[in-house]
Amino acid sequence: MHDLAERLKKARIDDDYVETDLRTWTTMLQKLKDDMNFYVPLISIKEDPTQTIVSRIYVSTTNQSSREIEKFGEFFGNIRIDNNGCLATHYGSDDGTALIRGIGEYSSGKHKIRFLFRKKSTTFTTWFDVVSKLNPIWRKTANIGAYGWSSDDSIHSANVRMTVDNNYRDMNGQTTFEIELQLDCDNQKISYVNQGTKKRREMYVDITKCPFPWQIRFCLYEVADYVQFLL
Repeated sequence: MHDLAERLKKARIDDDYVETDLRTWTTMLQKLKDDMNFYVPLISIKEDPTQTIVSRIYVSTTNQSSREIEKFGEFFGNIRIDNNGCLATHYGSDDGTALIRGIGEYSSGKHKIRFLFRKKSTTFTTWFDVVSKLNPIWRKTANIGAYGWSSDDSIHSANVRMTVDNNYRDMNGQTTFEIELQLDCDNQKISYVNQGTKKRREMYVDITKCPFPWQIRFCLYEVADYVQFLL
């Protein structure tokens, strides 16, 4: 908070800032509010409307549900990251669990992330889910605190794994699928639309088991499996 206050003070004195600076400061302030209200719920943060931090700037509002630009970050296993952080591939000579998650952190609002998943075969399942940044990317029971879907049309919800109706078909039997994932942090739920089948699925997230901030995680099991973020 001190660092942010110093930046704002300098910008006001120097009268030197642009719209991107304002957006950066606004994002930092919102994250501070989210973190403070989440970890210390007894503290209430309010703004003083009589104090102007940076004046003479107007930024028009945008739709709350926005398309996020994601990149890959932390991973476990044999993962290679290419294409400026937008492509993750399982490499090596042996199949096995390889996990990777995006660098984006989501605590409020609605966010859409689009990605292309390509599997080497239908022999093994892969999956994508939402996990808390506070949890390590890998643990012996990988699905504890995770909410998402598998390529065999199963779902995992926290530490419970369930299989949907055998008559339901979406990703099962496919090796390529393009997904638009939506994170609705305000209503604590996630959903996706398969761009090929146009089918939509959603589930609610228990934030006591998967606390904010959320991150997106992927499992690539077979060598040559890959996932790519799309604009």
